[in-house]
Amino acid sequence: MNFKKLKYIITIAEHKSISKAACELFISQPSLSSILSNLEKDLGISLFDRSTNPISLTYAGEKYVETAKKILSLESNLRKELMDISDMKKGKITIGIPSVRGTHVLPLILPKFKEEYPGIDIHVIEGDSNYLEECLLSGKVDLVLTSLPSTDKKITCELLYEEKIMLACKKGYLDTKYLLNKNSNIVNLSSLKDVDFILTKKNHRIRKLTEHLFDFFKFEPNIILETSNTATAFRLATSGIGVCFVSEMVLNTTKPMNEFDLFNIENSPIKWDVSISYLNSSYLSNAERSFIDFSKTVLNENAKDNSII
Repeated sequence: MNFKKLKYIITIAEHKSISKAACELFISQPSLSSILSNLEKDLGISLFDRSTNPISLTYAGEKYVETAKKILSLESNLRKELMDISDMKKGKITIGIPSVRGTHVLPLILPKFKEEYPGIDIHVIEGDSNYLEECLLSGKVDLVLTSLPSTDKKITCELLYEEKIMLACKKGYLDTKYLLNKNSNIVNLSSLKDVDFILTKKNHRIRKLTEHLFDFFKFEPNIILETSNTATAFRLATSGIGVCFVSEMVLNTTKPMNEFDLFNIENSPIKWDVSISYLNSSYLSNAERSFIDFSKTVLNENAKDNSII
């Protein structure tokens, strides 16, 4: 069976475009069109309705893609089982991770893992957490390392470590009237009504977390700017134009514009769980299990060594 063709059809279905699928698959559009046409000719039925814009799956196409995903899942599980039989001398793990988090955690994990398992190739796919969850569900990645674990029942999440979320700003931007007492670094959120906030956009998970915080305190922030990048929010805040919420990861990976202050939120109910996820239906290879255990050990040790608490 040609597994590559199955992946081609699934990718066309995901993008609803032959040209976009060809770009992702690193083949030419004419080649992909030819592969699709020849397959449909062999099957004697159309998989895609080309009269729609964008193109859409026919009923036969829906059945083909549904079965193709099951076949590729079985093939992936078999590959992992064979890798275990070979005592992990050879194999591959595809990991999904947001770019900023990858900058922080992969250099901590991969050198030690590669030293232990030199025959295991690591492939990395980067993107935002929502995209990576889709990749996990579609079988494009084996593991996803991200924050705020998924609620999808098809996915198992294992907690790696917890990060603290704090409020950051340029040093001296918030004066002592916002503090519980002059010697503390704790602020009451309700006292910040006249303070300018820089937040990430609403599709970001840290924004969802902070909105939960606002709802909990019935607080309406004065938002002066929204950005797609948590590092950008931090650098803007440390330039002196407002405050932002920041995780320990961003503090460890992003250079501030100026000296800065960090504050805890009084009675804050939020925490930032960082997890590693995989499909319930997938075969978890020994190499993947080892990667998860490596990640837990290394990241917990690093969190203790670099704690801002």
